[in-house]
Amino acid sequence: MEIETQALFPSLVWTTLFDDRVSFNAKLLELAEQMRRKDPNGVSNTNVKGWQSPNILQNLEEFGDINLRILQACERIAESQHYQPNVVLRHQAWVNISPPGASNKLHYHANCHFSGVYYISLKAPECGSIFFRDPRVASRMFTAPITRQTDFTAEEVRMRPEEGRIYIFPGWLEHGVEENKSDQDRVSISFNVLAIPQGSPIG
Repeated sequence: MEIETQALFPSLVWTTLFDDRVSFNAKLLELAEQMRRKDPNGVSNTNVKGWQSPNILQNLEEFGDINLRILQACERIAESQHYQPNVVLRHQAWVNISPPGASNKLHYHANCHFSGVYYISLKAPECGSIFFRDPRVASRMFTAPITRQTDFTAEEVRMRPEEGRIYIFPGWLEHGVEENKSDQDRVSISFNVLAIPQGSPIG
């Protein structure tokens, strides 16, 4: 008996590693530290014991390069998913600085099509992984008696972050970041991206 498998409603995570990450990240790290020095209190959202900037990077000229790369990556993804050719991508971005002991609670981002994070500085693997929760809520009501997790049975999937790598995923996909157990800050930029058709009321 031959059994065929077809994946339905997959949850995708897109990722790419920047070639110029060493020099690129050095500049971003200095900019991130400057923001924290100017606003040591930051804002409080899902960050636990960490520092987060306001969602203003998209308005700051000095962050123009990373803003452009975020939008370019999301444009490629939108094209692959057959978004309308006339959509305009708008985004918000912010800095995260997570010292030893800091983490990010499980959460999702409403009212956006893509969310993501770009890692600037970290000490792997102790810095903590980004993890994603299975969005099929009903699947957790009655778990299978398994001996080993698979892509189908896993309740959470962890990805070890890497300096210079960007991760992009649907805004509705629940995610969090484990505790930073290293002896140095974990520094990243997070973002939300909204695809707006030209001529729409909110465009």
